[in-house]
Amino acid sequence: MASVTTRRAGTAGQAERSPATRDPERTRRAILDAATVEFAVNGFGGASVNAVAERAGINKRMLYHYFGNKEDLFLVVLEEAYADIRSCERLLSLTDLEPIEAMRRLVLFTWHYYLENPLSSAC
Repeated sequence: MASVTTRRAGTAGQAERSPATRDPERTRRAILDAATVEFAVNGFGGASVNAVAERAGINKRMLYHYFGNKEDLFLVVLEEAYADIRSCERLLSLTDLEPIEAMRRLVLFTWHYYLENPLSSAC
């Protein structure tokens, strides 16, 4: 965890130095969580980088630092959603089933997954 220094007013009007910490993973996660909601509610065209930054509690420059631009952020959100559902599908053990039953379970799982997890990923 990186450490930075912030200034705060001392008793005699002088600046005191106190440590502040950064947590890049927490910041990245907050941005992704906020972007997931923003894209889900407003779609790509209606989503706002400013709204994502505000929802994540960061400034817009940090969003660009972590993800480059709106398109790249959207791509990461999609990749995470795809990876989440695929990891949940593995729990179905479809290779152990007859093909027709496996397809039936996969279709039902996918339908229920999206109904139960419109904004998040949970198995």
